[in-house]
Amino acid sequence: MLFLSGCGDDATVTTGGSGAVAVQGADAQNVQVVDASTGTTTQTAQTTQTGTDNFVQPDSSSLKNILFKFDKYDIQASMVERVDEAANALKNAGVKVVLEGNTDSFGSDEYNFALGKKRADSVKNALTTRGVDSQNISTVTYGESKPVCTQPTKECYQANRRVEFKVVQ
Repeated sequence: MLFLSGCGDDATVTTGGSGAVAVQGADAQNVQVVDASTGTTTQTAQTTQTGTDNFVQPDSSSLKNILFKFDKYDIQASMVERVDEAANALKNAGVKVVLEGNTDSFGSDEYNFALGKKRADSVKNALTTRGVDSQNISTVTYGESKPVCTQPTKECYQANRRVEFKVVQ
């Protein structure tokens, strides 16, 4: 069970096990999601207003890229904390997310598209085992077609081997 508290006109909403959150009539734009059983803040989020309801959006700082080693799609130990943070942000937000699998430029287009898909699926599996509803996660692969860096350096290649989070609802 979680509850939300916000700034400005305070609003507190308790959710059940589903984690779907709609804050009726609250003017709060920044909220904290707090685990009622432990009293600890699980995430900071922003609300987006639709009609008279505010819906909690996950804090984008909790949705950091998951990076991968060359030619791998298993989640490295150094990325587990990022996956945990993302799961905590997503499992109670009631939003849909697209996981975008990407690769560096080594290998054929076909191989990289398949590897990007495996990376996105790997992150999806990790999120669902941490309590995120699989129906709220979709995956897409871009292979090497969407690099964030184009310099021929080790750091650039590493930055391109990633899964990105895109909140769509």
